[in-house]
Amino acid sequence: MKKTFLTILYIAAALSAVSCAKTEATGPNDAYQRYFDAWMQINHPDAQPSGLGVYIIEDEPGKGEAVGEKGYALIDYRITDLEGNISSYTDAMTAKQLGAYDQTNYYGPKFWSTVETTLPAGVREALVGAPVGTYRKVIIPSWLMSYKAYDSEEDYLDPPLKKDEEYDASSYSNSIYEFTVVDYTDDMDKWQIDSIGRFFANKTVRIDGRPAYETFVTDKGAQMTAADSVSTGFYYKQLSAPSDTTSFAKDTTIYINYVGKLLNGLVFDSNVERVAKDNGLYSTSRSYEPVQIHWAEEYSDITMGSDKSSMIAGFAKTLWQMRPMEKGVGVFYSNLGYTYSGSGSSIPGYAPLIFEIEIVAKPEK
Repeated sequence: MKKTFLTILYIAAALSAVSCAKTEATGPNDAYQRYFDAWMQINHPDAQPSGLGVYIIEDEPGKGEAVGEKGYALIDYRITDLEGNISSYTDAMTAKQLGAYDQTNYYGPKFWSTVETTLPAGVREALVGAPVGTYRKVIIPSWLMSYKAYDSEEDYLDPPLKKDEEYDASSYSNSIYEFTVVDYTDDMDKWQIDSIGRFFANKTVRIDGRPAYETFVTDKGAQMTAADSVSTGFYYKQLSAPSDTTSFAKDTTIYINYVGKLLNGLVFDSNVERVAKDNGLYSTSRSYEPVQIHWAEEYSDITMGSDKSSMIAGFAKTLWQMRPMEKGVGVFYSNLGYTYSGSGSSIPGYAPLIFEIEIVAKPEK
């Protein structure tokens, strides 16, 4: 009832603005602008627009490096509409409050590219220049949720369209962004390699005689370090010596157990039933048994399963280091994984990955 009453007030204010105008405007965003202005007049009458026309209503500046125009900002955020309905977020607490928490999902900051047209114009306007550590709450009108790059707010309100180009103003929504700038880099490869280095500094890869997919953390073992680098952004550590140091021949079929993880420990995939159950991944439609791997002349041609499907490069490179009955772990940056797009709700964009692999005997029928 309260929302309905406020909506009536916004409409009334918008109609009042129209009646006082000398001429009736005809731009594609006129009605949306009147509604937005009426909402701002009621809810934030003293707020002043900046730049293209975004409203920063809360601002706690950080002390780190300023976000640049052509880099990557690591952001914790929550996005709502003007009525407070949450449409997107990064934290587990919000997921729990909404009853949407899933232990298989990744919760944490995500990267936003700040290159022009990769973010909505108003979001980029609010973000670029903010020092790392900054918290901001920003109200962005719908016309600035466009990914187009124009020079002025007037152009966003009434876009200069090319011949036969159409503009659907209703495809954008007024939004409220609350975000914290966690980190910033203009060199994503270096940032990922550095993050893997920080992971090595805080995690110990160990051997205790148990299957590689159980745990590497015991009272004895060896620490994985940057010295285990095989190539740029790729690291491999042998956890258990092979039964034979001979390389696999072309067209050989081997069998493996594996676990895929993020650096924060989130398990996103495994063919081991116990691991799948422990991490909320178990599915009755999946068969939990050693997976076929079909060897090839090059690591990039190795395939998996009875259907001989392809695999991400980092997984294949990890296998390529291994010999019969060996256990090992590969760690690699997203260039060898799921790059900027990530995969599903478990792997965010630009995420380095860990794969623990054990080569096992062919399962008996």
